[in-house]
Amino acid sequence: MIKNNSLQTQLLVSILLSIIIGIGAIFYLSYNDLKKEIDSRKTVLYEEKIDNIIYLIEQKYQKLLKTQMVESYEKAFKDGTLKAIKEIFDKDEKDIYPFVIDENKNLVIHRKYNVQNSNLYKNQEEYKKILNLKNGNFLINRKNDERWIVFKSFEPWDWIVGYRINLDEKYSELNKFRQSFLIISLIVLSIISLIIILIVKNVLKPIDNLSDATKEILAGNLNTKIEISGVKELKELSSNFEKMRNHILFEMEALLKSEKEIEGLNKNLQQLVEERTLELKEQKEVFETLFNDSKDGLSMLSFEDGKYIDCNKAFLEIFGLKDKSEIIGKSPYAFSPEYQKDGLTTKEALKEVSKEFNKNGSARFEWIHKKPNNEEFWTEIILSKIVLDSQLVIYGTVRDISEKKDLEEQLHYRNIDLQESNDELETIIENLRETQNKLIESEKLAGLGSLVAGVAHEISTPVGVGLTGSSHLEFLAENILNKYQSGEMSEEDLENYLKTSKELVSVINSNLNRTADIIRNFKQVAVDQTSEQKRLFKVKEYIRGLLISIDSLMQNKKIDINIDCDEDLEIISYPGFFAQIITNLVVNSLNHGFKNRNSGKIDFKIEKIDNNLNFRYSDNGIGIKQENLLKIYEPFFTTNRQEGSSGLGLNIIYNLVTTNLKGSIDCQSELDKGVKFTIKIPL
Repeated sequence: MIKNNSLQTQLLVSILLSIIIGIGAIFYLSYNDLKKEIDSRKTVLYEEKIDNIIYLIEQKYQKLLKTQMVESYEKAFKDGTLKAIKEIFDKDEKDIYPFVIDENKNLVIHRKYNVQNSNLYKNQEEYKKILNLKNGNFLINRKNDERWIVFKSFEPWDWIVGYRINLDEKYSELNKFRQSFLIISLIVLSIISLIIILIVKNVLKPIDNLSDATKEILAGNLNTKIEISGVKELKELSSNFEKMRNHILFEMEALLKSEKEIEGLNKNLQQLVEERTLELKEQKEVFETLFNDSKDGLSMLSFEDGKYIDCNKAFLEIFGLKDKSEIIGKSPYAFSPEYQKDGLTTKEALKEVSKEFNKNGSARFEWIHKKPNNEEFWTEIILSKIVLDSQLVIYGTVRDISEKKDLEEQLHYRNIDLQESNDELETIIENLRETQNKLIESEKLAGLGSLVAGVAHEISTPVGVGLTGSSHLEFLAENILNKYQSGEMSEEDLENYLKTSKELVSVINSNLNRTADIIRNFKQVAVDQTSEQKRLFKVKEYIRGLLISIDSLMQNKKIDINIDCDEDLEIISYPGFFAQIITNLVVNSLNHGFKNRNSGKIDFKIEKIDNNLNFRYSDNGIGIKQENLLKIYEPFFTTNRQEGSSGLGLNIIYNLVTTNLKGSIDCQSELDKGVKFTIKIPL
């Protein structure tokens, strides 16, 4: 028999209480989790409904703005909007009370109240709280009337749209869960109680024996015999108690030793905890100091609703605020204009920032804020996540970049001005190129004109001699004919006529041949100067013919010209380019080197070395100053502009040598020691 009859009752009650407590804990946790899930789901559901209504109002408002006659059509648009909202509200269940409060604080839509009797509702606590908050949700607890209210405002019209829901309606799922859980719990508890009663009867007696033995052992009688009986598990338990008794003696000494070690470890752990606590306190103080004294605007926002929970002095100065109370608890919406850059609304832009922040855990972007006086200004914002006092918060850094943006705008317009200046400069340069090309063509034509004048001068002498000889021959022929016709012609007269006629014919022939040679050379040179065809020609012969063609340019000066070149030197190149080069070199010597001089000397030395033609031209004129040597190839540079020089001669030579003939040109000169040009042309 069981010695203590109350043990059975105590054990049964203890087990049942444990089960009831466990079921209660499960119910409590499940109930609260379900309640939180319902609160979250209902909040999202009704906020989405309100957002849809706000979106409808926004659409109507934008259409009103587009009419550009807001005052005329505003009432009609508002009435139409209220009608559309009422149609949506009528679809809701009867236990749900949607409402709209207009800009005059009148309850314009409500199932219970209307504009005429809205004064009854205005006196209620919830109405005052709605007007005060404008955005949010809260509970109203009254006797026999518990309800939940969620609402948002539409600022352009100063309307408030919301829903008033009875708590029974809101938590209908929770009530069903509570009833079902209670029924299931009672059934489970009854079944478990029956099972426990049956088990207790078979278990308590061996346990009672073990209890007596345990008391003896606790009294210090470690030799007490433990009776092994009962079900298999209890037998194992009794056996284990016996082993435990034997082991306790051994463990006693080990425990005493361990206590001393644990005591030492506890002291060390306590010291580490104190040091770590002090370190965390110091870190927090450093963080708070840096936060408050930072020159950057710093703020912290709630991770749950995105509203400000703290900021530093620099942040208040940037936003033109005097005290933290002006910003704490408010959303960044309150300090932002309706539109951001690129035409996005602030709401749309904030969604883009939220996507980046949620994806990367941080975000860096530029934002337009506004001060209480509606002055807009540019900021750069850096957001990151930090844990503060075991709570996750959003840490924000704000810098005023208005000056930077102004400079960027000024730079943008400056770049536009520079681009316009560049375009004008390119047009001027193009016009200068065209002018230069026209002047170069004029130089070519002027050279050709000099060539024609020279040829005309050269052919005038042989043609004149030929004309004189032919006239004299005509006179002799007419004279001998008269003597023949009159019969007075003697044999001596005929012999004299024939001898003189032969001499005259020879002179005429010689001068006509010379004229033909001059004309042939002129034709070749003229063709070469007006074309860019490549052909085979003898260098010395070509230069000699060219000099004959331009001999008239030197008629007022006694110029000794020497050509040092192999008679048989032939090259395949562009004779027209050579003609322009030689003509301009000679003209340059006449106009500059032999200026104010009646005589001079020009030397040509041409030779072929490897696969290059080395062409050296020199004169013994006045030379070129050292400071002008680097400028002589520049277009329009001349020291003789008062005499009509264009300054393009040496520029034409330089371009022909380096660009057309792919060669090089070098000039050496000293004042009063003449000039020497060395030209190398690849063949």
